[in-house]
Amino acid sequence: MRVRSLSTAEELQRYADFGLEVYRRNPYWVPPDSHHLTELLAGQGGFGPDLQVQAFWVEAGDRILATIAAVKDEGYNRHWNEQLGHLLFFEALPDQDEAVESLLRAACEWLRTRGCEAARLSILPGLQLPLTLDAYDAVPTIFHTHNPPYYHSYIKNGGFRTEQGLVEYQVRFTSLLAERYREMVNRATDAGASLRSWNFARLEEETEAFTDLCNETFRSHWGFMPLPSAVLLGMTVGMRDFLVPDFTAFAEVDGRRVGFVYALPDLNQALHPMRGKGIGENPDEFQQRLRGIDHGVLLVIGVQQAYRGRGINLGMAARSYLAMMDRGYKTASYTVVLDDNWRSRRTAEKLGARVTRNYIVYRKELPGAEARFVRSPITQS
Repeated sequence: MRVRSLSTAEELQRYADFGLEVYRRNPYWVPPDSHHLTELLAGQGGFGPDLQVQAFWVEAGDRILATIAAVKDEGYNRHWNEQLGHLLFFEALPDQDEAVESLLRAACEWLRTRGCEAARLSILPGLQLPLTLDAYDAVPTIFHTHNPPYYHSYIKNGGFRTEQGLVEYQVRFTSLLAERYREMVNRATDAGASLRSWNFARLEEETEAFTDLCNETFRSHWGFMPLPSAVLLGMTVGMRDFLVPDFTAFAEVDGRRVGFVYALPDLNQALHPMRGKGIGENPDEFQQRLRGIDHGVLLVIGVQQAYRGRGINLGMAARSYLAMMDRGYKTASYTVVLDDNWRSRRTAEKLGARVTRNYIVYRKELPGAEARFVRSPITQS
């Protein structure tokens, strides 16, 4: 058994395909976009030279037992004035305690020798959302993580502690909620806010506004750091064919954008039953399954500080949910929300939503970090 650092395209592809073995008997897992994952593992996710990525696996002979990627994001560390590394895209076979402990040690050592004083496992905005703590018998919503329950014991045995909890809310639409949503939209309008959908004819320009507002409204949000527009372009222009304009929103006051919503159909409802079959090779099946989606996902919502407390957040979210109802959707998510973000949690509850899934982020201190280590921006050795 040995831990290997990965660098070649073939190795990164094997890493991306490893989930097929881990989840081959799991009926709820949705395979990731293999091409996108290999790009992220190679440090090509739009973050530029701030991002250093090193992928690892632990193997016995020719068999992969577990995988993980160590990430150091200089942009994150500048923003929070700390030296934090991240561990992402962890996957492991069951009953591999010794192998996983070796893998975690190697990944933490890589971070430590690059000056990181702690490692956070399972979340970095723009790359991965956190590990799930429950709902193991349900298909995850788009962009969300699905993992076996035994991962948590692996991580705790590796010396990690719980750092943060998060939740996903879901709402089942009713005619009474539709009436409440219309009232919320009217109150936001009465407060001086104009609510509109994003203009998809100018999606690149709208994405710049989305990026600016997102980075401003989330700058003090735990775990967040300013994201390059190239990262958010992947969520907008890169997904143009799957987005619904009326699910998105900008709030404007006196002609100035002060809030936004990014929401979309739950594409996992279409991707899950295809079980990894390529969209390009099966376009008719995919289009048919897209038409059957009846669950929406409100993924990001933000309002500038000076305009909070006026009901603008509720108005934008309600407008998005009404558009989903107009398309025949039955349910929607409001996700993900920090356990202690009571302002956002109250917004979800006023929308009629309840917690349906829980997520967790882990942390481990790395004593003796080598603070003066310097090397090239992206490591693939």
